[in-house]
Amino acid sequence: MKQVWIINQFANTPDMPGHTRQYETAIGLSKRGWKVSVLSSDFNLTKRVFLKLKRFRFFLKEDIKGVSWTWLRVTSYKRNNWRRIINWISFCSILSIVVFFKIFKYRSYNRRNIVILASSPQLPAAFILWVFSYLFKIKFVLEVRDLWPQVLIDNGSSKDSLIIKILLRMEKILYLKSNAVVALSKGVVEYIKQRGAKEVFWLPNGANTDKFYFSELPFEVNGFSKERPFLAIYAGAHGEANDLSIIIEAAHILKDEPVKFLLIGDGPEKKNLLNKAKNLNNIEFRDPISKKDMPFLLSQSDAILLCLKDLPLFSYGVSPNKLYDAYSSGRPIVTNVSGFIKKEIQDYNLGLTAKPGDPKHFAKVIIQLKNSPRSVRATMGKNARFLAEDVYSRIKINEKYHKLLSKLIVK
Repeated sequence: MKQVWIINQFANTPDMPGHTRQYETAIGLSKRGWKVSVLSSDFNLTKRVFLKLKRFRFFLKEDIKGVSWTWLRVTSYKRNNWRRIINWISFCSILSIVVFFKIFKYRSYNRRNIVILASSPQLPAAFILWVFSYLFKIKFVLEVRDLWPQVLIDNGSSKDSLIIKILLRMEKILYLKSNAVVALSKGVVEYIKQRGAKEVFWLPNGANTDKFYFSELPFEVNGFSKERPFLAIYAGAHGEANDLSIIIEAAHILKDEPVKFLLIGDGPEKKNLLNKAKNLNNIEFRDPISKKDMPFLLSQSDAILLCLKDLPLFSYGVSPNKLYDAYSSGRPIVTNVSGFIKKEIQDYNLGLTAKPGDPKHFAKVIIQLKNSPRSVRATMGKNARFLAEDVYSRIKINEKYHKLLSKLIVK
C-alpha cells in the first residue's frame, strides 16, 4: 500500500488556531487510497502553548479521520530568541528517534512504497529527514513554505555567520537531492530552480470553499441591522513580519471615520500592538480562533486585511493561508504586500493594494474601498470567490499532490 509520511513541526487540526495545510493534504490523500502519517509538535505556534500532551509524556498517537497523527514533545518559547533554537533542536531530536524506529518497521522492499514529505521552514528537521530517506532509499519531497535561511538574512543576519552558512549548505543539498520540491508560491519556483532543483512544482495553499459562507453583504448585515461601521478584519499571526503596526496607525488616522478594525490572533508583537492601540475606540483585539470558526468570522467583514513587512524576500511571493480564506469568503482584500499577491489582486480585481510601509496610503485605500459603490465591492468579492474555486480549491490541489506522489512511487 502507498504510504506518505507528512512532517511539519507546526501542523494543526481544524479545532486549533493556525494553518491546516498538512491536515487538509493528509485527509485528501487518505481519501485517494494513501496510508497517511503526520508527525508534528504539540506546541501550538499561534498560542505558544501545549495542547495535547500531558506532563512527562513525549508523544501521543491519534487516529484522525483515518490519518495516523503523532504529536511530539518539544521545548516551548515565547519570542524568537535562543529558546526558539532550543525548540528546533528538541523537535529534531525526538523526530529522529520516532522516524528511525518507524522506518525499521518495514523491510527494504516495502520502503519503496513510502514517500517522506517534509514541510519547511524547519530546515534542520527537513535535512535530517532527507538523510534518513537517502540512507534507507525512501522517496523524499521537500515542501517550501518560507525561504530559509533567506528570511534570516533579510532580517539582518550575516551570511558569514556559522549558523547561516550551515543552513545555506542544507538548503542547497535539499534542493539538489530531493526527488521533488513543492513551492507554495509561484515566484519561489524560479528562486528554487536557480539554486539547482530539477523538479519543482507549484502547489499553493488553498481553502475548502464549501465551508465558507458566501453572500454579497456581510452575513451579520443580512440578518440584522445595516447601521454599523465598515468592518475590516485581520485574522492571523501577530509577529514582526506581519507589520500589523500599519493597521494601528491607519486606525489612528481613521479614528473619526465610521470604520472599525478587528484583529484576531496572537504572537510576540501582540503586547506592543495593544499598547499602541490603547487610546483607540475603533479597534478591537480578540484571541485566536480555530480554523473551523474562521468562515463565520470572515463572513461578517466588509474587507479583509493582509499585511507584511516590506522585505526583499517577499518579492518572490508568499502563500499565506489567510489570503485564500479571504478569497473563499468572497470579500474584497486590502493589502500592502508587493510581488505576486499584489499583481494577482490587481489583475483579477479582488480588492485594493497599498504601498508597503505607508500607513497613510493604507488608510486612504480603506476609505476608498468603503466609499466604493456596493456593486463594485460585490464584484471584487465574486471575483475572489471564483478564483478560490478555480485555482485555490483544496480538492484540486490535493488531486495534484496525489498525482505527483504517485509518479514518484512508480519511479
